[in-house]
Amino acid sequence: MQDERSAIGEARCGSDHAVVVPEKWSARTLRVRAGRWFGRCFYACGFEGVPSPIECLGGRYVLERVLKHDFLAATALYRPATGAPRRVICKIGRQTHFCLLPLRWLGRLVTHIEVSHLRRCEGIPEVPVVLARPCPNVYVYEYIEGTSLAEKPALPADFFDRLLAAVRAIHARHVVHFDLHKPGNILIDSAGRPHIIDFQLSLYIGDRALLSKRLSRRFRAWLQSYDIYHICKHKRRLRPDLLTEIEEQLSRNHSLPLRMHRAVAKPYKQVRRACLRYLHAKGILAAPPQSQSCPETDPARWARKQSRS
Repeated sequence: MQDERSAIGEARCGSDHAVVVPEKWSARTLRVRAGRWFGRCFYACGFEGVPSPIECLGGRYVLERVLKHDFLAATALYRPATGAPRRVICKIGRQTHFCLLPLRWLGRLVTHIEVSHLRRCEGIPEVPVVLARPCPNVYVYEYIEGTSLAEKPALPADFFDRLLAAVRAIHARHVVHFDLHKPGNILIDSAGRPHIIDFQLSLYIGDRALLSKRLSRRFRAWLQSYDIYHICKHKRRLRPDLLTEIEEQLSRNHSLPLRMHRAVAKPYKQVRRACLRYLHAKGILAAPPQSQSCPETDPARWARKQSRS
């Protein structure tokens, strides 16, 4: 019996070296592999991961660090392979399926929207400049050396005044950012200047968006007021000593749309985090390779939150 099994497990290919035919996978192995396959579907770059190197701007760039990698996009810092000092940010829209459902079109759409809105804001110093678009779901922009407000850095007295001026300049181009509630989307550079990034959810509302010019303007101004609200809220949390009376009022928005958003967003986040904790506990959402690790990519943060509760 042992000889028969060994004969089945080996095959000769015209040489003295045997090729071992693998045994059938166990049910547990199949579950593990299926789980890992499912877990990688949650990342924009799927199984291949964030590419390194890339070819753009007439040169070759290698991956230095992944800044963010979620369902819609991956954002990474690249440095020139030749050792030149200029570094760039490459943002890759979703390019893989989700459980065999094609979603590459979504990555192209999101990238097209973000690039078009960034180009509408060209000339505003606080908005990054698009340098290249190598393919429909990828674009490259200038790297801004700085710290995000999420890290609660020391802020100069005029920081929020300059930030509000930048937001109003963006609004003058008929663009709504829509994602300024995240402090990670606001940077401060070494000179204390503000920068606004991540226009992935931004929206352009022209004067004829709602057929009526007057109605379109009022609708745009209403949505833009929420950008101002989030800036004032950040100022109240980080520099309350500089908050004016008007900014204090603007930072405490209790309008019906915002209350409705909070009523939906809070349970959604709780359910989402519970699902992510479960997937991480089951080993489905595993940490990416060390070269592509970052705080927002590492699923272990969900486990830490679970241990605190």
